[in-house]
Amino acid sequence: WWLPLVTIGAGLGLALPVAAFVASPRLEMPAWMVYPLIALAGALQGLLLGMTQALALHRTVIAVPRAGWSLITMAGALVAWSLGMLPATLHALGAPLDLSSRRVVVATVASAVLLVLVVPLAQWLLLRRMIAGAWLWILVEAVAIIVGFAAIWGVSLAVDTSRPLADIAPTLGLGAGAIALAFALITG
Repeated sequence: WWLPLVTIGAGLGLALPVAAFVASPRLEMPAWMVYPLIALAGALQGLLLGMTQALALHRTVIAVPRAGWSLITMAGALVAWSLGMLPATLHALGAPLDLSSRRVVVATVASAVLLVLVVPLAQWLLLRRMIAGAWLWILVEAVAIIVGFAAIWGVSLAVDTSRPLADIAPTLGLGAGAIALAFALITG
């Protein structure tokens, strides 16, 4: 059940922040509103992903507590999306990161590492009670997240978000589906 459920959860979940990102310039939203909108959409993405992962694990030896797994995944996703959106938001607000500052570079790298690890670490807190060697989950899901980021970057290069929504929707949908399937395959 892992592959279909997690693909659906990851795909539908990813559609939420993507929709917020595509809609925000069309609605002429200021950057200070876009940041919480996309972060909250990312939290909902985490909730959908956590729900489908927990559902897939429900009748297995690794039957994680569904509500706990879903909520901890949502919290991790909120942190990850908040960190991920911060540089672009600061830039849009006219305060881009000063990459000539060693402190800013260190903080940026640390934030990027935390962005990748926050959801797997949060889930590990529950998973470690269920199975030995649960720390491997951190590595596996981190790899899946990095592959997902690379795929998102690739899709973003192929999509001009200023074009009409009807023109870009198929590419966005196929991209989200491919990203979700890759994530489900790697984590499965």
